[in-house]
Amino acid sequence: MHFLIIGGTGRTGALIVDEALRQGHSVTALVRPSSSAVAENEKNPRKGLTFHQGSPLKQADVEAALAAAPDSTRPVGAVIVALNPRRASDSPFAAMLPDTPDAPWKLVSGAARAVLPAMRAKGVRRLVLMSMQGAGSSWGSLNVLFRPLFMVTNMRHQIADHNEADALVKEAAGRGEIDYVLVRPVMLAEGEAGEVRVHGDDGRGAGFMPKITRRSVARFIVDAAVRDEYVGRTPVITN
Repeated sequence: MHFLIIGGTGRTGALIVDEALRQGHSVTALVRPSSSAVAENEKNPRKGLTFHQGSPLKQADVEAALAAAPDSTRPVGAVIVALNPRRASDSPFAAMLPDTPDAPWKLVSGAARAVLPAMRAKGVRRLVLMSMQGAGSSWGSLNVLFRPLFMVTNMRHQIADHNEADALVKEAAGRGEIDYVLVRPVMLAEGEAGEVRVHGDDGRGAGFMPKITRRSVARFIVDAAVRDEYVGRTPVITN
């Protein structure tokens, strides 16, 4: 399958690109014009990977990326969105970096507003979006100590952004325009890909301090783009 991956140069997004290529898929990655990834790929090209420069918040740029599949016999079969605002530190409560582009607190929902009509225009149905535990019906599965922090720190903006994106995606699905999977990983960790446990759409049973490696998330997301098991679902995932 050929994927359009948005957010493919981020810490998790880059691993999604790696996993897709490892499984034999091909990828177009939509990146900012200032991204160093384009020059790096020109020096050391990777088979099956193409970069297209543009903004994930502009429908025209997303449509152009969807049309940029290098092999006309293998058009885009799914769009994967793995965007996260860039922060001043690894803490999820840290402030945004000053060079974070285009309305950082509305990054994911802003991308949804561009991606959904672009997919409709180009006839692409499958969307896999990396959400987060705490969004939508999974709020109740969050650690009870974290919930107050998520309500008063910068995380409240990120939760609101994901909730808005979730609503936009489900509205489009309700109109019959797309098939979606909203993947909700718990706290992200480094490490190799391991067994993934799926806790349902509300995250019940995820545990007190659950974690999942980024590589595990990447593998789950690529599999969800290819398989139908989680279509129309919002699975909370842990290791």
